Amino acid sequence: MLSADQTIPRRDLSVAFKTYKRQLSNYQRLQLANNYCKAAYLEVMSLAKEAGTWVRAKPRLGNLDDLVNEFRTPPLPGRKMEVSVATAVIPDVLASEIAEMMTLSSNLWSKLLFPLVKYVEGSNVVGSLQYLSYADVSIKAAVQMYAELQLPTTLVPTRYFEFLRYGKEIMDGIYIIVDVSSRYSDPFAKRNSERRPSGVIIREHGPEDCEIIWIENVEVDETRENLYSTIIGSNLAYGAHRWVTTLLWNLKRDKSSFSDLKIDVHPGAGSFLLALTQAMKRFFMECVSQHPDETALTVITSGEDPIRILHNKKLNEYISFVGVNSFRVQAKPLSVFQFLMKKDLQLEFRVFGDSETNEVDEEPELLFTFGTDDKSNIISLHKRVTKEGIVYGLQEASMDEYCSFILSKTLTEDTVNAHIVCGNKSIYEDSKSRMANITPSGFAIMPDGPGGLHCDASLVTFLVQLYYDPLGNPVDVEFVRKDFLSDLNSIIRELNEKVVGEKTNGIEIIHLTQGKASCI
Repeated sequence: MLSADQTIPRRDLSVAFKTYKRQLSNYQRLQLANNYCKAAYLEVMSLAKEAGTWVRAKPRLGNLDDLVNEFRTPPLPGRKMEVSVATAVIPDVLASEIAEMMTLSSNLWSKLLFPLVKYVEGSNVVGSLQYLSYADVSIKAAVQMYAELQLPTTLVPTRYFEFLRYGKEIMDGIYIIVDVSSRYSDPFAKRNSERRPSGVIIREHGPEDCEIIWIENVEVDETRENLYSTIIGSNLAYGAHRWVTTLLWNLKRDKSSFSDLKIDVHPGAGSFLLALTQAMKRFFMECVSQHPDETALTVITSGEDPIRILHNKKLNEYISFVGVNSFRVQAKPLSVFQFLMKKDLQLEFRVFGDSETNEVDEEPELLFTFGTDDKSNIISLHKRVTKEGIVYGLQEASMDEYCSFILSKTLTEDTVNAHIVCGNKSIYEDSKSRMANITPSGFAIMPDGPGGLHCDASLVTFLVQLYYDPLGNPVDVEFVRKDFLSDLNSIIRELNEKVVGEKTNGIEIIHLTQGKASCI
């Protein structure tokens, strides 16, 4: 299996060998597809049983040992296996509904598991797989999936998967979703990671809830030494428990409600806020991706530079750049999160600040919050009156034990009136594009090891928008980099002094990049 940056060396052969390709009949292809699907189903059930879950027996499907052994082949040098199992009760969702969410719509599946799943494409199966889905009435859906998994940092390569997914009703009220790598049907599929038989087993749990077993079974490149090695090596970053936590968090987020209202809010404003802030997070994740969307973003720094600067090609009013960097802080993620919530708003409003009155340091007026009952996700609107007029700042602060985000952007008064006060639908609620161009700034925070929000250290990624007047002096990458470093140094200094409790001497900050200490 090739990694993303490997190629096959060419060889010159002086002798030509005649080769023969075995031709399979349509019936044989159907049987082969049937056997692979049954073997993948058997493997997922076996992994659930071996983990001590409520699966007590493996299905009797005949002799599939050869295919099951193929699924358990040790990875090649430079590759590794990550296998994990987690269980959970999903409140207020029936088993049949979860099964449909995961098979009938790739967009919905991506939404429920974002930001862990950064991007998804789904297409209908063809050929023998299509005939199999017609022949087996227990198969409720079958789809070919392409998925990108990304941590919120430029230091970890994106994981690309291609796999077959099918949903099957095992018996009344019990379902299974099975994923199996396209390697077994298409060795040339575009991927750098293999999804060996993985899936979700679902059963009813009372009249309104369901219970799931989540199985992750993937083959990936060995972890490169960098800031995120510990959390990836301990299977915390991509493990089954994180998938379940992300699913539960998104389901709760969809049930957010308003509080602390100081302005009129339309009943449909919640959909706008959820869609807009989701698009803000998608922009953040696209900026840290190994291969950002080239139609909107161009990376203008080298791959070896720990600072990433991107040119945003879709903004015409300004010359627009994005700066990104990840660093480590010796402080608990919860403490870092609480400090950066306030800092994030200060950064968002600073362009409208009045240095004579120190306006940027004053708390903006809170107009409402729109959040979950447990406060794990809070969207808030803030207002500040400046010399230029009224400025609004929208912030989403989302928190869980694996990955927390604090993102914000300014809104015009027209936008607030149209979509929040009057409830007009926006492009974000119907958009199926890979990335909406909405320019947020903010932070992503992950624990540097086990312990979740109370881990002893945090991994922080900082992203900020940098705007320049197109009629002003020429702007080059070093000029932008210097501006970004000024913000980055300031944030690291404040975190060290106000959260860690360590004084920083002078303006030189030492932080870790690519696993090594360097000065910025």
